[in-house]
Amino acid sequence: MTAAFEILKRRALGRVEQDAPLASLTSYQIGGPAAVYLEAEGEGDLDVLAEAVRETGLPVLMVGRGSNLLISDRGFGGIAVRLGSGFRWSRVEYPKILAGAGVPLPSLAMLAADHALSGFEFAVAIPASLGGAVRMNAGAHGHETGEVLESVQGVVLPAGERISIDDITYTYRRMHLPDELVVTAATLALSPGDPEEVHRKTKEAREWRREHQPLNLPNAGSVFKNPPGDAAGRLIEEVCGRLRLGAARVSEVHANFIVAERGARADDVYTLIRIIQRRVAAATGIELETEVRLVGEFEEVLDEPTAG
Repeated sequence: MTAAFEILKRRALGRVEQDAPLASLTSYQIGGPAAVYLEAEGEGDLDVLAEAVRETGLPVLMVGRGSNLLISDRGFGGIAVRLGSGFRWSRVEYPKILAGAGVPLPSLAMLAADHALSGFEFAVAIPASLGGAVRMNAGAHGHETGEVLESVQGVVLPAGERISIDDITYTYRRMHLPDELVVTAATLALSPGDPEEVHRKTKEAREWRREHQPLNLPNAGSVFKNPPGDAAGRLIEEVCGRLRLGAARVSEVHANFIVAERGARADDVYTLIRIIQRRVAAATGIELETEVRLVGEFEEVLDEPTAG
């Protein structure tokens, strides 16, 4: 850990810390620290990151906006990286939008609406960065990022090679990109639309999220992927109901959301996830896959959940 920290501290322009708290960088607001943290201010910092990884072999966690992460209470024993201001740029080359990976998706959706560009209205309801949305093929309202993604630029670790990918394939909640790729920018190919219609669809997507998702408590969005032909929320509602464990519970607003009240631990959320998976599998034969990323080592809590 010390070797990676020293390399980054000596040469990176962005903020570098040891034993850095990560909870405040995630939408769950829980979890332990990273052994090393880098806020990369530009691609030069990613070159230094590549050197640190080559020298130490430490794993890398891209944090983004932290809206799809559950970080262990024990933290992450590698290098956590967040893209800083040098990756938060965007420009319109009509009818395309080019943007850095650190730009929030809702901001890009509003930029598209302001230029009467259609095809990205759904993204206003996704609290992710562009880089995170590209990696996981984020979607909402029957649409997904892959539909409008024309090209991706990034840096491959640990080599530090810069690449551009134009031939991109995707499936549900997965973009088929190299695992070692740090996305730095992307191009969205949109369509000219009617200004009023684009703004209407964007507003409807934003309001739907406010009405149908638990925005008043920390959560990481949909915990499980929807199985083919069904909805994870419906299955959880039918089989499990509103389970609670410690200060974590299944949301009453949407059963595919697990919310974390004050005092919740990552292990509480993790245990609920595993209990739900086992109960749904036993009752229906369906194996629910997590959409939220589980980072680090977890332990199941021995306490029995209660009905909320």
